[in-house]
Amino acid sequence: MTVLNVTLAGAPGSGKSRLAAALTHALNQAGWPAAVGLADPAMQDNNALTLLMGLESRAEDIHVADQAIRATLARTGTVYDVLYGSAEERLAQALGLIEKRLTGAGPRSPTKNSRPWIWGCDKCSDPQCEHRLLTDLLAKRLTTAP
Repeated sequence: MTVLNVTLAGAPGSGKSRLAAALTHALNQAGWPAAVGLADPAMQDNNALTLLMGLESRAEDIHVADQAIRATLARTGTVYDVLYGSAEERLAQALGLIEKRLTGAGPRSPTKNSRPWIWGCDKCSDPQCEHRLLTDLLAKRLTTAP
């Protein structure tokens, strides 16, 4: 049985240590094969489930730390989910994500063959419609400008 590694990341004071303890307890109670750890975002394992603590504080220094963590995750190409809310809500969100991963709900990142999302017009479902309308309006504005 493969153990799912769950990595918690977050700015200081974001509640990641408290969540790690609660999550470890809940996983042990449920008998799920998962291990929880706190790690440096630069050292993430892309096969792990990475959870980032969303910010509830307005303190500038915490936002700076959060942005640095997000930049590191982006630079390393680490796929992650963000948890928000109270400690209980974050625990429930984390358990839901772990359950999805353990039950094989599928990859969290797009595959090579996945198609990009295409905007559809609310009136006719033609993805070019609104673009054409805006382009025509801008062209008309440029030709009739005083």
